[in-house]
Amino acid sequence: MKQSEKASIFRIVTDLIKADSIIDTREIEKLDSIRERFAIKKEDEMLGFSYTFANAIRVLLESPKSLQCELAAIFNELAMSDNFCAREEALLLLTLRLCMSLDIKLECKAVSIETSSVNIDPTQILYVESNFDNDVNWEINEKFREIVAEVRLAGFDLVYLPKIAEHYRAISNTDFLKIVGFLYPNVSYERLKTVVQHMHNLSTSEFCKDQLAGKLGVREFSVVNPSLMIKIGDSFVGDKNIANFLLVELDKDVISSIRYILDLFSEYYHTSHLNYLREEKGRYIFTGFYKQIFDIYMVRKGIKSPVVIDVYRGHIRFSEADLKIEKLHRREKALYALFMLESASGGVNFSKPTTPNELARYTRRMTAVQEKYRLIYKKFGGEPQKAPDISKSEIRLPMIALIRKQLKALGDVLFHVDDYMIQRNMFGNYCINISPSLCCYCGVNANDIYRLSDSEEWQRISAL
Repeated sequence: MKQSEKASIFRIVTDLIKADSIIDTREIEKLDSIRERFAIKKEDEMLGFSYTFANAIRVLLESPKSLQCELAAIFNELAMSDNFCAREEALLLLTLRLCMSLDIKLECKAVSIETSSVNIDPTQILYVESNFDNDVNWEINEKFREIVAEVRLAGFDLVYLPKIAEHYRAISNTDFLKIVGFLYPNVSYERLKTVVQHMHNLSTSEFCKDQLAGKLGVREFSVVNPSLMIKIGDSFVGDKNIANFLLVELDKDVISSIRYILDLFSEYYHTSHLNYLREEKGRYIFTGFYKQIFDIYMVRKGIKSPVVIDVYRGHIRFSEADLKIEKLHRREKALYALFMLESASGGVNFSKPTTPNELARYTRRMTAVQEKYRLIYKKFGGEPQKAPDISKSEIRLPMIALIRKQLKALGDVLFHVDDYMIQRNMFGNYCINISPSLCCYCGVNANDIYRLSDSEEWQRISAL
């Protein structure tokens, strides 16, 4: 037997024993017999602790089918060795059965997510998809009450993001902002407005691709078919808390698929607890995924933020991340703003030509670039005649290096921070590789943010 298989067995057995937060001596005795049966040594156990539950399942799915059948029986025996199958154990057994059995009619897989920045509620089932599926979404909307009732009978709540967005849109903007500001007092008003706008327009595909895949880094959600996401437990991998989930693909007959899964779950565990979260006008639910969606949006990680030129307060800031570029003089801020403006038309090429005709055109172009820089430098409070000569590389390059250094410090928060850097492209042009829609400025009121492309004043500078 491969070491990876031994390690995977130990990982799964460990999670099963710990699932109900009770360590029974009978479970430990069963663990000892498993160790002996598969010759699991200390080094195998240490390797197992480095695996996630999902990794362990993936390894065992590559093992011989005879071993998988043997393990399925062993895992069941272990869970029942204390004569009781807790809800947490039942969910793990359900996952193992769905992922490792040939007689299962639905596509299923386990996913493990590092959750240091967000806590996921264990009683809620989230509908996920990376691309909108007309048939499945029509079925969910058509039979929503029936589906919700089935799920609640099993002790869960269904979280369907379009319905949550509908609920949020029923709350007035003023009340909504007050509620969210109360819950997140340290977040800027500007960012609160952005998040509230996201809540009003929640879509499952956007949430999966931008938040779960982009921000939390769970690549499985960048391309995921219509599925149910069910939390099956937590485990530690090293010093990180890992949440484990079961992903069950849905076909067009959504309610039959849901009943099939819940019926299998009831073979291991029957709940006497009915979940019921009631939405009504003037009532804001702040628990489970209702809260966790906000928490995910509020996580200061992997944020794709507009860059705002704020000349009134002397900042270059990232409005959706509550950040600004620190430790820069106005000369660097003006330079960064210049490249934001010029990147829409391809950037600025400082390479000096050799022929007289080309040199004349180059001189005219550099004069225009320097004039643009002087005007922006003035907007940041500097005297135009004292603006550095950015055509000189010995002046320009150290300024760019300092900007890069300060941006690099924001790499844990911004999504693809390199895109925000001033870089020289394959054509020799210096530019910033972000969409023009993210290049913004603000007025006297810091919350009034507009695109540079919509400003007559900034476009006049660009046209020089």
